[in-house]
Amino acid sequence: MRGSVGPRSTRRLSIATSYRQRRSDARTGWSAHLFQMLSSSCFGCFQNPPVRTEWVNYADALSCGSSHRMGLQKNRQKGRIAFSFDLNRIGLRMDFLTRILEAKREEIAATKAHVSLDEVKRLASVRDAPRGFCAALARDGLRIIAEIKRASPSKGAIDPSLDPAERARSYEAGGAACLSVLTEPSFFLGSKEDYLTARHAVSIPVLRKDFIFDEYQVYESAAWGADAILLIVRCISDESAVRLLRLAFSLRLDVLLECYDERDVERVPGILRQLAPEVVRSHLAIGINNRDLSSFRTDVTHAAKVAKKLPPDLQIVALSGIFGKADLQASRDAGIRRFLVGEALVRSSDATRTLRSWLEPGARSVKVCGLRDAETARLCASLGAGAVGAVFYPPSPRYVTPAVAREMFRELPPQVARVGVFVDLPVAEVLSVARIAGLTTVQLHGGESVEECLAIRAAGYRVIRAVKDLECARATPESIGVLLECSRGELPGGNGAMWNWSEAKALAPRPFALAGGVTPETVVEAATVSGACAVDVSSGVESAPGVKDAEKIRRLLEIADRLPSSGFWREEERV
Repeated sequence: MRGSVGPRSTRRLSIATSYRQRRSDARTGWSAHLFQMLSSSCFGCFQNPPVRTEWVNYADALSCGSSHRMGLQKNRQKGRIAFSFDLNRIGLRMDFLTRILEAKREEIAATKAHVSLDEVKRLASVRDAPRGFCAALARDGLRIIAEIKRASPSKGAIDPSLDPAERARSYEAGGAACLSVLTEPSFFLGSKEDYLTARHAVSIPVLRKDFIFDEYQVYESAAWGADAILLIVRCISDESAVRLLRLAFSLRLDVLLECYDERDVERVPGILRQLAPEVVRSHLAIGINNRDLSSFRTDVTHAAKVAKKLPPDLQIVALSGIFGKADLQASRDAGIRRFLVGEALVRSSDATRTLRSWLEPGARSVKVCGLRDAETARLCASLGAGAVGAVFYPPSPRYVTPAVAREMFRELPPQVARVGVFVDLPVAEVLSVARIAGLTTVQLHGGESVEECLAIRAAGYRVIRAVKDLECARATPESIGVLLECSRGELPGGNGAMWNWSEAKALAPRPFALAGGVTPETVVEAATVSGACAVDVSSGVESAPGVKDAEKIRRLLEIADRLPSSGFWREEERV
């Protein structure tokens, strides 16, 4: 091809690539750039592209249309795949959803020619038992549907070479409630093989995410053993929605019914009135897409706004636009606790860890110290505190004996760290008290040397060294945790005194905990301003010295849930 593509030219760009190279490194670079350009509406600027390249992102795509619109034409001749784009016939105002649906119609027609409806029905009748997609979403707490997708029209290539089985296992290990697998081949690079591979690798329910509007696709999904399917309100009429929902329920498929705006939502009650209420409650969830499928623009607050217009007894799932805990928290504050997350997890270098950090309460970064009874300890644990502390310093109004501490800690779940606070005791005494009290972590508030800290650590305990200045913190070995506290007050600890938390930021990037002036009202500010990954609170949740206030503890841990989760206090998270 020579010259530019003129406004009336009918010249096509043909890109041929070896099918055998489709898992090569050519998935990145020019391929991703071209993918992005062809997925955007700015084709007028595209001039003089190379005729041939090792681009393979669309290698598995099925035919996606004629030369009268953007399309992919697949031609497997002699092991090669050719992609042909009529650059001048791409409609700049033609929305993505229209393009995708036209491609899907041709794909369904081609599939029916190979596998008859009768055969698909037969396979659907002997499907595996479903795993309960909606039942998994209905459980308490934050629930995440983790998605497997190789690409999208809005983002281009995300991870075209991902291993669906490996990715599925990493999501399950991270605590995902369910999986979602893209099976649309032309624009998302999905496939039946991706779905089956992912589902066979895990035990949690798996959603087939595709553009489904034909009964054949519903039978096909059941034949694959799918646990649930996606239906998009904008893609189907009310009559079709009722018909497809009834068919799905009869085939033991749960349904995620996706809406975008008020017009979509207004149609939902009329659709649901024609279905059995008990079936709707058990087998239907409503997804509200933060991304407009016509423009692919995203607004993370959109789902929460639209959800208010739906009946309160429906399961609501926020779709798209979730990239971190702040996005999750913004929606949770508005009452949504179920989310479908795709791109952020696919791009994550450690999806398991990312999911755990989202799902684990931010309260895990909080230690409530100076406890004196088992009831308060259990309350802290039930509200998600990462650690509880007992003070073994007799002058303190919070002092308890090792035996009392042991009883106080006895029924706590293993993920809650049991911390003992010591001041200038010999190492042998510290270890004796730690064994009696059943501690996991030792916190030292006196003049203990680095050598003493390391000796206690060598005995198998997580050691936190309380310091009052950055110089001392920097002199503490990385293997010993650091608690930076206020330098005022007669007793060890933060003494409830407010101080300039921003001074602590100079300690970053080293993980550290913060004490001093932390209350339910200041906990988020303290952690954010200081850069601390954990906070230590005692007098900030008391009604009198040594007397814990249950309501203040509740407020503290509920508010702290907005913070990033941290394993600072636990032995398995040694720095």
